[in-house]
Amino acid sequence: MEDKTEFDRMFKEWFARLFFFANHYLQDTEASRDIVHDAFEYVWRNYEKMDSATVKAYLYSIVRSRCIDYIRLQNAQEDYAEFVLKMTQDDTDTEDRLLWEERMMRIRKAMDKLTPLTRHVLERCYNGRKSYKEVADELNISVSSVHKHIVKALRVIREEIKNESPER
Repeated sequence: MEDKTEFDRMFKEWFARLFFFANHYLQDTEASRDIVHDAFEYVWRNYEKMDSATVKAYLYSIVRSRCIDYIRLQNAQEDYAEFVLKMTQDDTDTEDRLLWEERMMRIRKAMDKLTPLTRHVLERCYNGRKSYKEVADELNISVSSVHKHIVKALRVIREEIKNESPER
């Protein structure tokens, strides 16, 4: 290029076109404007070495290349954010699973403290999904007795969970 006047003319003529070219890919006006400015800045610093016939193609090439770099950077940042989110979620899932396993261990420990009949009544009602009446008929005891065994079992389990709780 010959001089500053030619560069100014080229800037005025091509800035908007290059901006729309970049913005078409990026959908980000600020980033598009910055990329086009950077491309013109590069051309300005190297204008003495350039042929005015190829500057237009060179500007498009610079803008296209920088748009690709910008998109890659955005994708890398999104991938990283997604990775961090997944790791956080995995940690939460692992923590929840460990808390659940710890609670189940406490329940089993509490059930070991129950009398055989109370444990059997609890297991038939909860694990076997039987009604109090069905369990009473099966064991030849009253419905009231089934209820008392369930209340006793749940009290022992609650106490065990409360006494073993790390938040004490």
